[in-house]
Amino acid sequence: MKITEETLREDPGWIPLLMGLPAACFWELIEAVKTTYPSYEQQRHERPNRKRGVGGGRKYDLPLVIRVALVLTYLRLHVNQALVAKFFGASQSDVSRELRRLGPLLKQVLPCPEVWELVESEQPLSEEQRLKLSELADGQVLIDATEQPIYRSQDSATRKADYSGKKTVYPQNTICDRW
Repeated sequence: MKITEETLREDPGWIPLLMGLPAACFWELIEAVKTTYPSYEQQRHERPNRKRGVGGGRKYDLPLVIRVALVLTYLRLHVNQALVAKFFGASQSDVSRELRRLGPLLKQVLPCPEVWELVESEQPLSEEQRLKLSELADGQVLIDATEQPIYRSQDSATRKADYSGKKTVYPQNTICDRW
């Protein structure tokens, strides 16, 4: 079964299962992404180290709604990119590309970073700020669980404590990270 925008609109039960957001919140997020997306793309295309001109590069195979949905699904379920791609009729490289392209945009659109900044500032909170924090109590926080490589000691004495005999990178799942 391939999940399309039509599928999500006809059967909104898929949205909380795959993306962890209530359907109404997902569609609000899509509207917010649609309003900020043109300026975000313009900035991305005009960055100084870009090798192609504006309008150059690969065109998108999937509509914006599906691209946002596959990024949120990957971040929520943390399964293989190939499996997420199969859900949405894309390729693994499409998922990887969209994570890179849409990740910063979702960071701007989702409300959580400003709430984290409030908490980290350790300053007295206003009534409006307390209200924002209380809205998080319903568990609708997006957590980035992307595996990150951890430092492996080069010192032979300390390395023996975690040595498994494998010559691989040892990833660690991030429990909660700024997104």
